[in-house]
Amino acid sequence: MIDSRSHRSTDIERDPTHLAAAEWFVRLHGSEVSIEETLAWQAWLRESPDNARAFARLEELSDVLRSLSLPGRISARELASDGYDASIPLKEWQPTRRRFRRGMTVALAALVAGMAFAFMLAVRNTAAPNTFSTRVGENRVLSLSDGSTIALGGNTRIEVSLSKRSRLIELLSGEALFKVAKDPGRPFEVRVGDATIVAIGTAFDVQRASDRATVSVTEGRVLVEPVTHLLPVSVLREFKPKLRAVRVDAGQRTTAGSAGIEEPTQVVDLAAATAWQSGRLAFRLEPLHYVLEDVNRYALKPIVLEGDELGALLITGTVERNNIVGWISSLERAFDLHATEEADRIVIRPR
Repeated sequence: MIDSRSHRSTDIERDPTHLAAAEWFVRLHGSEVSIEETLAWQAWLRESPDNARAFARLEELSDVLRSLSLPGRISARELASDGYDASIPLKEWQPTRRRFRRGMTVALAALVAGMAFAFMLAVRNTAAPNTFSTRVGENRVLSLSDGSTIALGGNTRIEVSLSKRSRLIELLSGEALFKVAKDPGRPFEVRVGDATIVAIGTAFDVQRASDRATVSVTEGRVLVEPVTHLLPVSVLREFKPKLRAVRVDAGQRTTAGSAGIEEPTQVVDLAAATAWQSGRLAFRLEPLHYVLEDVNRYALKPIVLEGDELGALLITGTVERNNIVGWISSLERAFDLHATEEADRIVIRPR
């Protein structure tokens, strides 16, 4: 016979682990989240598998809520007729038969709202995003209402969402230089692929490639966090050791991809990281396939490689935006390649 007392309680309204998870969920979605708080949260996740599972349940619920439409407005009379005041757990509350249907509806709504309180606040206080983009070869500078500026490189697309509680930017493609106005009450977050960059008052450059993002900090410091959907970081780290938050200081750079976030390294030439604003692309020991992703944002015709092995060639040097053809010629001589201009592209292949 199984002793039910030996089993852990599943009453999430009283369970201390789930209550702690809910507190962390609210704090992480609040108006002010410091780097130290984020690191403390990750330490709490590592303390116990139960902590990780409890937080994962809240993340799963928040994802479900994103797909739901908001309920219709409840009238003051209907609200007054409901007897549930949240002073006891929902399952211990027994509504009368007369108000059972309305009471259960409100009770279920209260349960969902209680577990995802921070998520609902985020939805309520986040404005619809505005999309900005540039064409191939075009640079553009945006001035935001909070005093921040965003310089967009060629063929770049971003979404901007500003509210009273948050500043959220999503870099969908291309490259951007962010100069963030200080506002401790509204952290500035940049979502790019598998990572989120968190800053308060700083300057940093983000370049999004096909399978990674490169973050170079020119002023202050940022926290680069992995993006997870259903499972918390502590669980996924068993399979991806680099899936953890990394602090990047001024003069440092890191890359983030699906496997995680690399340790930051010193930038040899910090000015080169933002030289694209003045028409010069600088590379140091960069694989050719990443170089071409960058160059193609300014090329009149896309440049493609014939053969995957060419993409691994390491490139060091600069490319002037107004002389890409000249750079291709030097590339041919340096690596014994041959470039053929076709109607809609330029193909580079071994000679």
